[in-house]
Amino acid sequence: MTETVLEKRRFPRKLLKETAQVLDNDTGQLLGVLEDVSKGGFSLLTYHNIRQDEVRNITLVLPGPQKSYHRVSLIAECVWCQSGKTQGDKSRPDSPETIFADSPENQAPENYSAGFQLREIDEQNLVALNYFIRDY
Repeated sequence: MTETVLEKRRFPRKLLKETAQVLDNDTGQLLGVLEDVSKGGFSLLTYHNIRQDEVRNITLVLPGPQKSYHRVSLIAECVWCQSGKTQGDKSRPDSPETIFADSPENQAPENYSAGFQLREIDEQNLVALNYFIRDY
């Protein structure tokens, strides 16, 4: 990612302590796992090469206290996607490699990191996202 992209960010990114799934609401499929999140967007690790400017209907499955999860639904636009960026600890049971283990895309030689900007989110989901960013 270039310095220019970093300078365009209006909100600081929050790195996750646990892996959180990102679901595609239109297909019902797992799109990827969150790398970081902010009030304005997020990045995810995926085996899909997502087109820049592609708009997705997404649910973030965010971890909460005592192994609970909260689903936050939103519309987001891909602002960048690059291949070869790998994060995650393969020894963790919730690592991207473990989550994608049964996926046919797991056989692909490369993965992608994609950045998304929030386009639409209702008030209830926005409140839940902001609480997660602040408290988790």
